[in-house]
Amino acid sequence: MSEESEIPFVEVGQEGMLKPNEVAQVEISGAQILLCNSEGEYYAIQNLCTHDDAPLGQGRLIGCEIECARHGAKFDVTDGSAAGLPAFRPIATFPVRITDGKIEVQYKKPEPPKFEDPRIGFQPFPSA
Repeated sequence: MSEESEIPFVEVGQEGMLKPNEVAQVEISGAQILLCNSEGEYYAIQNLCTHDDAPLGQGRLIGCEIECARHGAKFDVTDGSAAGLPAFRPIATFPVRITDGKIEVQYKKPEPPKFEDPRIGFQPFPSA
């Protein structure tokens, strides 16, 4: 049995609680998770911008991208990838399922991010 299958799903709300392109902050095991309804599909992401630690729930969800209200960083809620600067590190995502009309999220505390310098490999001047 894999480690992922041992992590329980936790009920966070009722199907239909969010209209398309609405978000709701939920708490699981003391962590703030953002539940997103992207065009009728539910996704769960960490409620924390990787650029400046701002809560993403204060931003707006358009299609599958959520925009941070603080500096405009964008993230794809379907896979957590950074979709617009100034962010370049992804956000954590969590599996979501609907069971008997209940929205459930499988939460696992994300690993701390590793520092990645986006300038690595950048050479401002041609090498001789």
